[in-house]
This record gives sequence, C-alpha cells and structure tokens, in this order.
Amino acid sequence: MSNIDIRRPIHHPSTASRVFGSDAVVISPTENMVRMLNPVGSRIWQLTDGSNTIEDIAVTLTQEFEVDLPHARQSVAGFVEDLVDRNLLDWSES
Repeated sequence: MSNIDIRRPIHHPSTASRVFGSDAVVISPTENMVRMLNPVGSRIWQLTDGSNTIEDIAVTLTQEFEVDLPHARQSVAGFVEDLVDRNLLDWSES
C-alpha cells in the first residue's frame, strides 16, 4: 500500500476528556458539545495521542477487537476525520 497516511491525530487543545472503563466522554467547550464514545471509539480516542498514525491505530484495533485490517483502516480514517471536522482532534505537527 503506497498511500499510507503518515499524519498523526492528536486531541485538539480545546477539548477535555475522561475515560470511564471502556467508554469515554469528550467535551468541546468551543462547540458546547459533549460526545459519548463506545468502546471502539474510546480506544481510538486513547490512541490519538500524536504518536500513532491511522495505520498504527488500525493495527492495534485488529489485535484488540474482531476486525480485519482493511475495515479497521477505513473505520479509523472516517472516525478520525469526523472528529477533526468537529474540532475534537487535530493533526500533530511532528
């Protein structure tokens, strides 16, 4: 696969979050929005720390959940783009 995305998603500086067991709550004060994440979304949120690429996150999900790599890649990319569009995630500069 030659077009692997090497960008690294990271939490937007204006967001706050907390993980409760396998679920997470993400708060965006600028958007007055609270978002509840299911276990898969919560795990993706935990992995969006600026050190993991979409590919890294997808591979981790295949090891922790019953999902194949192509589906994991597509799901992670879509989920991350949605959170970037909602100003909950950003792209790491490094």
